[in-house]
Amino acid sequence: MRGVRGLFVYEKFKYERVALSAIRLDDRNPRIVTQQTLPSEEAIIDYLFEHEDLASFIKMMATEGRNPGAERPYVVKDGKGYVVIEGNTRIATYKLLTGQLVAPEAQQAAVPLIAPATRDELLSVDVAIAPSRDSLMAIMARAHFGRGDKSKWGYLGSRKAVYDDWQGGKSIAQLANVFGRTQGQIRDYLVEYLLYLEALKLDWTVAEKQALLRPTLEFNPPVRFLQSTGHKQLVGIELDKINLEVKFTAPEAKAKFKHLVKRTAIEDKGPGATSSYSDVFFDFVQPAQGTAAGAQQPGSSSSPAGVSGSGATNGEGTGAPAGSAAGTSQGAVTGLKPNTLFNYPVTRNDLTLVQLMKEAKNLNTKSYPAAGSALLRSIVEVLLKILIEEKGSNPQGKKLDLESALNVVIGGDISYDDKSILKEFKGHVAYLNLSSHATVVPNHSRLIMVRDCVDAFVKRNV
Repeated sequence: MRGVRGLFVYEKFKYERVALSAIRLDDRNPRIVTQQTLPSEEAIIDYLFEHEDLASFIKMMATEGRNPGAERPYVVKDGKGYVVIEGNTRIATYKLLTGQLVAPEAQQAAVPLIAPATRDELLSVDVAIAPSRDSLMAIMARAHFGRGDKSKWGYLGSRKAVYDDWQGGKSIAQLANVFGRTQGQIRDYLVEYLLYLEALKLDWTVAEKQALLRPTLEFNPPVRFLQSTGHKQLVGIELDKINLEVKFTAPEAKAKFKHLVKRTAIEDKGPGATSSYSDVFFDFVQPAQGTAAGAQQPGSSSSPAGVSGSGATNGEGTGAPAGSAAGTSQGAVTGLKPNTLFNYPVTRNDLTLVQLMKEAKNLNTKSYPAAGSALLRSIVEVLLKILIEEKGSNPQGKKLDLESALNVVIGGDISYDDKSILKEFKGHVAYLNLSSHATVVPNHSRLIMVRDCVDAFVKRNV
């Protein structure tokens, strides 16, 4: 039956020859494992040279020519053009060889000149046009999660692919369908990636952080170590697969977690995933009270390290994402109650904003994530309305929804940091809308992720 179902999957695919210039590279390619979205095709090319050995593929293509049997990149419609979902390396090679893209200076020698006839042949491409990205993901997952004859996405790439779609608002059931996995497996992937994001928030040396950010990093050893009986309790970590949270349950838990990651994932010849607790922690030095970087009180939970742009610490031990403007973090807010949104004084003369911020410092979003999601959405909407009125950005007085107000403010005269935050926040609007309309189950981890994303903007503008 699996084979029969597979035939129906391809029924809606179209097979055409399209212009190379109409195809763009995919910044959501699961092979691109970065904490910031690559901003351009040039940045994607740079990444492929550094991490995917693009130079070798270019050399093969230049010497052997196009292989019609290996053509057929998978693409989906993207406005008037297409985005390549499967076959990014091939399309990148064609674009470089035809001059539609230019290699970074250090790699330009890897791109040879080709005959005009060969160049003309590469200017159009036989593609398979899929009806949607989701229709392709189950096909790709079967190959790249390691059960097909194509190369794997890698440990981080596969989990980040699931995590990114979860961030985009897909439910566990939808993710299971899209990636062709059970709901239990999807929850495992999400918790494992959340654990990796927690590792990124710790205080590392430059060399250690670079090692953690390597796309080829195998983060499996610390995960498997924690899966051994008793190890999570000894380290002080709870992996909550129901609420999709990583919880640190002891004062020294983060220090132990850092030690575990360093020994099993960063060190070249450190202990393996099946090592005993004593093998990994025989040299662990108990931190002095109050000095463990980012340590939380027993029973507290950590929110995901975020969205694109998160990961690096801000140098003050708060564990704030480097991508958050001004390096602010909720841990630095005086008097913030656990699981509340904000506790910033309101400087604007706006009674609605005063009331919303009063609720924001008292509402327990852990207990009431639906109310918290609606409250956070309202706070951002009010701030956008105030900024639009102050700057006269809506002279015709049009009725603006949240998305429209975001576009108006982003396109207006605000700081670069606020623009960056609001652009990132746009990726969370779908979740807030669906949560408010009872389409998805409100999720505390997602809510805190959105709160962390927009925190610095709120602080500067209330």
